Amino acid sequence: MSVLDEIVTGVREDLAQRMSQVSLEQLREQISQIDGARDPMPQFRAPGLSVIAEVKRRSPSKGDLASIVDPAALAAQYAGRWGRSDQRFDRTATVQRFIG
Repeated sequence: MSVLDEIVTGVREDLAQRMSQVSLEQLREQISQIDGARDPMPQFRAPGLSVIAEVKRRSPSKGDLASIVDPAALAAQYAGRWGRSDQRFDRTATVQRFIG
């Protein structure tokens, strides 16, 4: 069984359990009580907020996603678009569990 198969199997098991606890009608009622979506951008641009973002070149299930020569430069470019160009990108964390 592949990693993706394991993830899908787990999600299906979790979903079946949740569906047995809450009916579709109950779920619809709960959803109707939720406020509408809000624009998150003012909060993202507020002073003192830190955002962790990922520049992903490869996926365990899809393989290569993008050819990114300089991940730090791309991250800095993204930060500039979010109004946070003062941020430094001097650390790189890599998860090697599924990435070759």
